[in-house]
Amino acid sequence: MNRCLGRLVLVFFLLSVSGSFTGCSKASFYPALGATGGAAVGSLGGPGPAAGGAALGWGVGETAKYMEENKHLTEQVKALSEGDIKQLVNNQLDASMDNGFFDSMLTEFYGLLKLCLIGVVLWNVIPIIYTRYVHKKAKDEISNRTTN
Repeated sequence: MNRCLGRLVLVFFLLSVSGSFTGCSKASFYPALGATGGAAVGSLGGPGPAAGGAALGWGVGETAKYMEENKHLTEQVKALSEGDIKQLVNNQLDASMDNGFFDSMLTEFYGLLKLCLIGVVLWNVIPIIYTRYVHKKAKDEISNRTTN
């Protein structure tokens, strides 16, 4: 049980970290998080309830995603139906204010973090690949010397 909870926390952590490196809204991760949570809870009952929990969690996540994505659309439709031009302009200004200085700085910072992550991965992976190549080459030379 403790390992299952640890894995669940790890999955949620990885999804949240991957969500922070993308430009997507958090609502796009609701179905995946719902399916993961539903499967984790359902796995306590076995494979059948795990599949049912995953399906149910995915459905709840999809519903939550569409509800969050449609909040802005509902306001726009209401303002259009009432002919409220001032509200339409305010909605557009609010949308443009969401992409202000702080958001652009965060975007740049996330870009820098991505470059640092790529650098660290390359820093660790390239020596591993090179070492495997040199080891294989040395192993082949030794086997060729013993056969001759």
